[in-house]
Amino acid sequence: MKLTQEVIDDIRNSADIVDVIGHYIPLVKKGKGYSALCPFHDDHDPSLSISQDKQIYKCFVCGNGGNVFTFVSNYKKISFPEAVAEVANIIGKPIQIDTASKKVSRFQQYYDILSAMISYCGYLLSASKLGEDAMKYLNDRGLEKEAIEYFNIGLDPDNRKIYEYLKNHGFKDEDMIKAGVCRMLDNGMADVFYGRIVFPIHNKDGDPIAFTARDFKGNSQSKYINSSDNIIYTKGDNLYNYHRAFEPGRKAGYVIVCEGVMDVIAYYRAGKENVVATLGTACTARQVELLRSLNRKIVLSYDGDKAGQAANMKIGNLLLDQGMEVAVIDNETELDPDEIIGQYGKNALRDLEAKQISFIDYAFKYYRKQYNLENYEDRKQMTIRMSELIDKITDPYDRENYSNELYELTRIRKRDSQKTSEIGYNKKTANISYSIDGLTKAEYLIISQIAISKKALDIYQRQLGYLLDGNDQKLAMLIVDDYRKHDKCSLSRIYDESDDQQIKDLITSLALVETLPAEYDEKSLNGAIDKVKREIKYRKMDDLKDKISKISTVDPEKANEYLREYEKLIREIGGK
Repeated sequence: MKLTQEVIDDIRNSADIVDVIGHYIPLVKKGKGYSALCPFHDDHDPSLSISQDKQIYKCFVCGNGGNVFTFVSNYKKISFPEAVAEVANIIGKPIQIDTASKKVSRFQQYYDILSAMISYCGYLLSASKLGEDAMKYLNDRGLEKEAIEYFNIGLDPDNRKIYEYLKNHGFKDEDMIKAGVCRMLDNGMADVFYGRIVFPIHNKDGDPIAFTARDFKGNSQSKYINSSDNIIYTKGDNLYNYHRAFEPGRKAGYVIVCEGVMDVIAYYRAGKENVVATLGTACTARQVELLRSLNRKIVLSYDGDKAGQAANMKIGNLLLDQGMEVAVIDNETELDPDEIIGQYGKNALRDLEAKQISFIDYAFKYYRKQYNLENYEDRKQMTIRMSELIDKITDPYDRENYSNELYELTRIRKRDSQKTSEIGYNKKTANISYSIDGLTKAEYLIISQIAISKKALDIYQRQLGYLLDGNDQKLAMLIVDDYRKHDKCSLSRIYDESDDQQIKDLITSLALVETLPAEYDEKSLNGAIDKVKREIKYRKMDDLKDKISKISTVDPEKANEYLREYEKLIREIGGK
């Protein structure tokens, strides 16, 4: 059957997240919700919290969170449609779906544009005379037909070829511009990537969202140009080849992370499909989250030069912060994977890939090259740097052994870490303790209340109408929109339909705040609204004070007007 939005809503509304998660792992009742050992990291005390009334789960240790479909998809390592079918079977509403069917997206027209471009560029490269030079270039670099087709590599030969093809297939100029494949110049529309070999980039679900494009004739100072951030693509939110590497990574037990497209392709030619790229030497928080969602060991394989070694250290540190198992391919050749396979062949890259060492071992080697261990200050700095890394190791046995190794190397005792965290987590009670101010608490309570009750929504809209925090306001508007479409608001449904990761994170965090009322509470709601109103007045007063100080000598009459307004606000808030 076709997986429509109505089918998805029906299954989500019929499912109880406690029953579904309990189908896979044991749950323990804790306060208003449930807790469990988190299956997404090495958990020894219950750190996964489940809100039955909000139908949301979250682990505040590893960060994994979402609704019933998210859990099943992450736990079983399956696609969204497959997760919907799995949940349907658990709740006794079995459905048969086309596994190729996908969640309906508001960006589908842009995905269609890129899909059409990929198909046509592939034809131009492999089946037309226009592609002969580009194909020779790729063949000379060792890329044969099979790899070219696997990665959907294509060619955009001139400045209007793709535009004319897309236009003839009914796509609108405005949508082509928004999708980042064409642009408007003084003389009309033109292709963005003309004269280049194009390598498509996909999101985690396999939708095409961008391109990186290679100059193969030496006509440009820039070897590569990349899609700019646009309506469907944010560079730091994606990993190249993630959608293809997911299943091979599950089978191999680890995923290799490298810098660029050609490095991923080099590993593929050497027989490794479990490889992704960050498309640069930086790694964003969102990319770390994607790597964490793989629930596999991460093996870093950045270039063998100084920049690549520094990237291994920086990114390894970020992953270690998330409690992930990290290894590094010890590349001392000063070459990248593509150069290695080009100069020495596939076996050389396979042999190098086998030289995986732990991230801590790699850090020891790295810092030994950076510091002169004959010098006390250098030994001290190395001890400080390595101690910071060793303190992040979760296994006490490994932590002790590495501490001993560090002491033997530097003859300096490491100091115990005195780190503190803004968000404290008590594993014994599985309660979340937030370091948030009164205003944030008030806005969280308002959001929670309007999601529970239409009456609360009516009071909120009449008495207040907006929230001061940008993400809080976005979520409030999504709740209003959800009421317009349905009889009842569902944060779980909003989570599914949102493409904004910050909103998703807000929903999962909000659902697990135990101090929020589980039912409509008019007194608490009014108190929270009053708190926000007072804050609005305080901010208005600060603005008026600023205006008065700026114009008091220039326009005394206007300054007095502001002063009267300021004094009125003081009276309204009771002189506070």
